[in-house]
Amino acid sequence: MLRDMNRFSLVSSFVLILKKFYNVSLRIKVIGLVIFATLLLGLPVIYFINKDFSQQNNLQLRLMSRTIGKQLSSQSINYILENNIYALSKLLKSSLISDPDVIYAFIQNKKGEVIASTFNGAFPADLLKANDSNPKLLSTVKINTTKGIVYDTSAPVLKGSLGIVRVGISSKRSDVFLYSLIKSILLVIILADILAVIFSSSIAWWVMTPIVKLSEAFNKVKSGSYDVKLDIKRDDEIGMLARDFNKMVDSLKKANDERVENDNLRKSFITNVIKAQEEERKRIARDLHDQFAQMLAYIKIRIGLLKNLDDFEESKGSIIQIGEELTKALDIVRDIAKSLMPGILDEMGLVCAVSGYIDDINKKNSGYIIDFYPGNLRDKRFSPNIEVNLYRIVQESLSNVILHSQTNYAKISLEESEGKITGVIEDYGIGFKYDIIKKESLGIFGMIERAKLLGGNLEIESNAGRGTTVKFWIPCEFI
Repeated sequence: MLRDMNRFSLVSSFVLILKKFYNVSLRIKVIGLVIFATLLLGLPVIYFINKDFSQQNNLQLRLMSRTIGKQLSSQSINYILENNIYALSKLLKSSLISDPDVIYAFIQNKKGEVIASTFNGAFPADLLKANDSNPKLLSTVKINTTKGIVYDTSAPVLKGSLGIVRVGISSKRSDVFLYSLIKSILLVIILADILAVIFSSSIAWWVMTPIVKLSEAFNKVKSGSYDVKLDIKRDDEIGMLARDFNKMVDSLKKANDERVENDNLRKSFITNVIKAQEEERKRIARDLHDQFAQMLAYIKIRIGLLKNLDDFEESKGSIIQIGEELTKALDIVRDIAKSLMPGILDEMGLVCAVSGYIDDINKKNSGYIIDFYPGNLRDKRFSPNIEVNLYRIVQESLSNVILHSQTNYAKISLEESEGKITGVIEDYGIGFKYDIIKKESLGIFGMIERAKLLGGNLEIESNAGRGTTVKFWIPCEFI
């Protein structure tokens, strides 16, 4: 259970380190990942070098110990037979000089007594027991000593009949070489880490500088400033991102300008609508007062005078004049009502109202021709909101044609298909620069707003000298 708790603690610590690393800046992440990658590659290299070198070194030291033991065994036969101890000692010491890895050598006679050795002082008694295998066989054992690992080989002399030769090969020198090699690799890794930090810092700066600029530009756009441009001339992903950002800012600026322009037009439109309503009320009041009220007053006077007339013929003439005046007064009321809203629109629908409006235009404007093609809308009725707004769109379009197009011909087409009412109003007049006029014309803005309020859209195509085309569509609602 304690082991599980320790494991859980390690996992928790690792997760906490990852969370902290996740929250640091991108520059530190890049540097940290480069250092981690360097260590991830370097430390396994050290591990495998140490492992493979140790295995190969141990094998070589073992073989060396056996080889030297065999050589000394063959070289010492005659000296042992002659009992030449001096020569044996010289032979053993020469082996120490010729090979620095040999740390000791000694010879035992067949009784197990040491007759020659390289030890100048007291002979270590424990060494005899370290490799006390069969004296007739070649054997090698590994001994852990204060001087490191020693490979001790026991080599029989003349198949053990004259004794044995013992040789000790130390791994200390090879260990020093291995440690020096590992130290050099570590120094290389440290140097690589330093260079990697410098290199990754440069890369991080090169990568992060435009990202920081992008973040600053984004905050400016977020605060409502659209006069932002990123001057990053690169062909990589960051350069593409900067170009896309500039395009996005241009789109946002254009959309914002259009929104401000539409807001201003909408405010101006509402102001002018209110102003037009007030002017219309004044005009109606003036027409009622100056024409209709005066006629009624005149009729009232004539009726008063009629009471005092005794002559039938004179009375009859007065009544006829009163009737004519009443007819004129009725026409005035009808004209006022028709100017406000044609009654035929409520009674007969859109097609009849548009036809009546076109007939009035053709009557009032001699030589003017407007063709109307109602398509499949002739016998269809739609919701009052749709009919009123479509009528006003047609009315405004034809009014613009008459006032500005300088032509005597126009054409209107209406059609209902797939739940939409589509309309086209064309003339072949002088046209106009739509991008300039649309910013100033409240009539055009009003038509577009009416179409949008109905859930549709209205577009105007016009070029100087090429006429004008008004196209609109709205979803239809049948009665």
